[in-house]
Amino acid sequence: MKKLFFLILVLFAQNSFAQSYLNFPIDTLARDSFYNYRAQIKYDVNGFYHIVNTRQFHTASDTREVFYWTNKTGPVQKIRVTNNTVDDNYTSVGFDWQNKVHIGWERRDAGNLFQIIYANDRLVDGDFSNTVWITSGGINKATPYMAVGNDSIAHFVYYTFVTGQDNAYYRTYNFVTEQLGTELTLGPGEASGENDIEVAVDGLNKVHVVYTTNANFGGGALMYFNNEGGTLVNIPTGLGANVQNPDITIDNNNTVHIIYKLSTDNRIYLISRPSGGSFTTPVAIVPSSIGNPVFWRGIDTDANGRLYVSYSQNSSSATKGVFLVHGIGSNFSSPMLVYQDSAGAYLSMGSTSVTAKGNGEIAVTFNPAASRFGNVVFYILLKMDALAVTCIDDPVETISYHKIFDNYPNPFNPSTVIRFAIPQNEFVSLKIFDGTGKMIRTLTNRTHSAGSYEYSFDASGLSTGVYYYSLEAGDFKQTKKMLLVK
Repeated sequence: MKKLFFLILVLFAQNSFAQSYLNFPIDTLARDSFYNYRAQIKYDVNGFYHIVNTRQFHTASDTREVFYWTNKTGPVQKIRVTNNTVDDNYTSVGFDWQNKVHIGWERRDAGNLFQIIYANDRLVDGDFSNTVWITSGGINKATPYMAVGNDSIAHFVYYTFVTGQDNAYYRTYNFVTEQLGTELTLGPGEASGENDIEVAVDGLNKVHVVYTTNANFGGGALMYFNNEGGTLVNIPTGLGANVQNPDITIDNNNTVHIIYKLSTDNRIYLISRPSGGSFTTPVAIVPSSIGNPVFWRGIDTDANGRLYVSYSQNSSSATKGVFLVHGIGSNFSSPMLVYQDSAGAYLSMGSTSVTAKGNGEIAVTFNPAASRFGNVVFYILLKMDALAVTCIDDPVETISYHKIFDNYPNPFNPSTVIRFAIPQNEFVSLKIFDGTGKMIRTLTNRTHSAGSYEYSFDASGLSTGVYYYSLEAGDFKQTKKMLLVK
């Protein structure tokens, strides 16, 4: 039996494939009994990261507060921005020409209506106590977003949130003269999720606004405005239906990049527009049949113009987890698995955000959700490092053959991660054997949908030595070796 096992090993141990896993260490920023959510991360011009998020207890929205994190002083500093008994939510962060931090968010007013509020730390680093009401009175505002350019203007976009027709709005605030600009109505629009309206400012201090009309639950038209001609005007995108969750970023060459999802196929698409130019033809930056990508709170480009997009996937139709894609033009990497809950410890993956600098230096935040003592909790996890981006301009392609990757780390102690991919729905068995050929653990033994999967193997209690993992999926069989060192 032992000889037969090693014969099988020799026959099956072939074909090695490149890892498609973001092997950065995980830093846990928040892991407590609270609902830490909607984290957005951005690098400043000096390469330090800044994170804003909201936190509440379970589903009690009146306990929701705004928090700010940064590593610019060395160890990660956490600052509580708000401390009250009203709902503070939907935070976004930006920087001015002096690299001071600006935060915009949504808060209930004395009449229990949602309004847009704002603060900066221009007087004292980390002190956001001087708040300004950007809107007030009469009507609910929803899902705001803020951007700051290299001048004295903070830019805000938001929806109204009422029974009947809602609209998208734009407004400015000069934080030097402390003057509010006129509120501009951009047009009909309905809030429906995390990313429905956003604003960005390019290197020429020109403003770019993107939103979707959300005319129905399947999405709406993609609307885009800029003031390159001096006045904020609509520039047609050619996308009139089924668009959801647009996100915008601008690279160092002032090229605008907009991603969105189509409700018809649940794929993420990209259109780009050079300053003063026209939009490119939409490019799908993720393959088909990857489930339902959701909850991106921020995208970014590095110094070389490479675009980075992270997203969550919670649908049972494909691999659940947090993913990252990156590329230039129409060439994008296949989705890289940032994190997967193979042990089933979490309820969902929550929101995610990515920021970039240099040549592939990135930081990704993600917010897995769990249940603790009957309460919903969210954690804030961070992966940050440099990604090799020299030879990865491969077009997006679907999984067309079986793959089993080298486990990571290897050697390991006490746990390691095993990844594989299957091109079709089929019964999958992943088992662990010791050096004698004895089966000691079954990691999975069930039907899987087409896609990529990750399972953790915890070898606590086992002795140092060589072990094997064997994958059987349909007619495909392959075994690989790994080393436990204690």
